[in-house]
Amino acid sequence: MGEPLSAAPTRIILDTDLAMGAPGSDIDDGFALALALADPDLRVELVTTVGGNSDVATSTRLTRELLGVLGHDDLQVVEGAPAGDDAARELARRVLAEPGELTVVAIGPLTNVARALALSPGVAGAVREVVVMGGVFLEQTNVAAMPGEYNFWCDPDAAQAVLDSGAPLRLVGLDVTRRVRLSRADADELAEGGSFGGVAAAATHGWIDFQEQVKPREELEQGSCALHDPLAVAVVTRPDLVTWRDAHVAVETEGRVARGVAVADLLMWEDPPTPNCRIATDVDAAAFRALFLERMASLP
Repeated sequence: MGEPLSAAPTRIILDTDLAMGAPGSDIDDGFALALALADPDLRVELVTTVGGNSDVATSTRLTRELLGVLGHDDLQVVEGAPAGDDAARELARRVLAEPGELTVVAIGPLTNVARALALSPGVAGAVREVVVMGGVFLEQTNVAAMPGEYNFWCDPDAAQAVLDSGAPLRLVGLDVTRRVRLSRADADELAEGGSFGGVAAAATHGWIDFQEQVKPREELEQGSCALHDPLAVAVVTRPDLVTWRDAHVAVETEGRVARGVAVADLLMWEDPPTPNCRIATDVDAAAFRALFLERMASLP
């Protein structure tokens, strides 16, 4: 009897507002891209860019530069909103061409995904799944200037449109992602690796420096940074890393003091609304950390 066939990799489109490489900018999108490429159970088919952590043109340039460092400069990158709908059209075209085959992993504002759904509503039924880093569900940001999690706050209308679409959704929110951390010591260890490790280590130290300047009272932020987007990538093939719960989520789009706030109905009362997603409510931080560092060590 022959060896059993291994499962085919999960094919993904990664939609990102990547900023790794820009001084003082968040770095977790860069690590998410690296993790997606390092995971043998994932196959990245396309990267689309969206404005968020940086303007979309800068995000596109930085994405291509990072793909070069990672040895994947042949991977197609399509620039999207707000510059145009090229990313939305390509995303929709690919999903509709192979119903049930492609997962969209959205780790920036949901503008491209919402526009793809508006251009081609059939995307909701054709996509295998949409995994989102966005929202905060069991806690809150405690920031008056940004009451909603950043990705939802940037484009709350897009977030609501995706939630209304009927697409299969899993949401990994800020209340869970900020529990998974990368320390200065981790960055130093990365620096001993290949080309990506050197770039990532320098960016990590720079981002932690910035965080310590702007959040001096946040003990959690001292000496480390959160790996928000990599966790959303990891759960595509390792859903066991987090605890999931069905929910009905809506996003405040017009509130004077609550822009981008996600309200999660956990379906606890009689006659609850129909769930429109699954949300992450807890994470095995140690297991994720071990997986993440192992994958990073495997990169060139």
